[in-house]
Amino acid sequence: MQTVLTFSVLAFVTTVFAGPSGFGADEGAAAPLLVGVKSAPPFVIVDESSGNLSGFSIDLVRLIAAQMEPPRKVTFQIHQNLEEHLNAVRSGQVDLGIAATSFSSERQRTLDFSVAFYQSGLDIAVRPEGSGIMLWDILSSSELVRAFLWLAVFLLVCVHVIWLTEKGTSETFDDRWLPGLGQAAWWTIVTMTTVGYGDFVPRKPLSRVFGVAVIMAGIILFGVVVGVFSSALTLQNLASDIQRPSDLRGRPVTVVRDTVAERVMTHRGADVIRVDSLEEALAAVESGEADAAVHDFPQLRHTLSRHSRALVQVGRLFSIQGYGITYPVGSNLRKRVNVALLELTEGAPSEYTQLSERWFGIQ
Repeated sequence: MQTVLTFSVLAFVTTVFAGPSGFGADEGAAAPLLVGVKSAPPFVIVDESSGNLSGFSIDLVRLIAAQMEPPRKVTFQIHQNLEEHLNAVRSGQVDLGIAATSFSSERQRTLDFSVAFYQSGLDIAVRPEGSGIMLWDILSSSELVRAFLWLAVFLLVCVHVIWLTEKGTSETFDDRWLPGLGQAAWWTIVTMTTVGYGDFVPRKPLSRVFGVAVIMAGIILFGVVVGVFSSALTLQNLASDIQRPSDLRGRPVTVVRDTVAERVMTHRGADVIRVDSLEEALAAVESGEADAAVHDFPQLRHTLSRHSRALVQVGRLFSIQGYGITYPVGSNLRKRVNVALLELTEGAPSEYTQLSERWFGIQ
């Protein structure tokens, strides 16, 4: 009888203190999640005066915690830099980490990652000055070439339609194919530009209706070509000598230490200057110490819009990457957080979409 009583007491104590798993606490079944963060605007924004946190990643991890079963509260531990942040996650000082941490093979060796919660890429910031306008670079830009090809296709179709429609009318276009197409091409071009010299005038009602359509379409197409040309001219004027990653080979480029940008630019042969913050990287470009700064696109855009009017983004994303939530290797939180994160992306519009639009606008 005493043995049975002792066993019952031990079973009760074990149940009360061990939690649902029956042996030790399950990372706090309903305990707050301890989340490690580091400053990475607009994903993690730290108010220096109050210590309050905001940003896309902060709102997202709160939504995830509320979506978990059972729902969890969140407490944050702020780290000063990326190295301190990742070390805290590796050592289990926090349950998980979230900021704007990119996937990489090196990090995957010592950390576990969630599914990607954001897709981004690297971009380049430069001073808005160049070595002059290079006409060939503008004319050979893919956007302008594509616009001219569409214009050429439109002209070719219009030339044949108007000639076939008017053929047989002696007062207008020649019935012979080659001379007739030449006259039709002249008419199409002057009609598209709404000049209309009057040397070739369609006689048939169907041809005149088609002529009105050519005028309207011509206005739109020429507007598109002019817009693309102006955009290419503006980019060329702003940063004519640095427009793509290959232009940075052998040139001084600032990157934030321990980031993907550091590894990518080293691999691409840039003269890499390592600094501790994005603000330092941009300041080095402003002062002329470096020709460009390379960093994640959304963080670069956010920082430039608030702290630097002297630099511009090239706007050509490269080295596309995903951001993930980090965990100590073997964490049993990973699957539960993944499920909660994926549930947030379901529905139309999903909670994830609404949060993304609030922070980044419609993309």
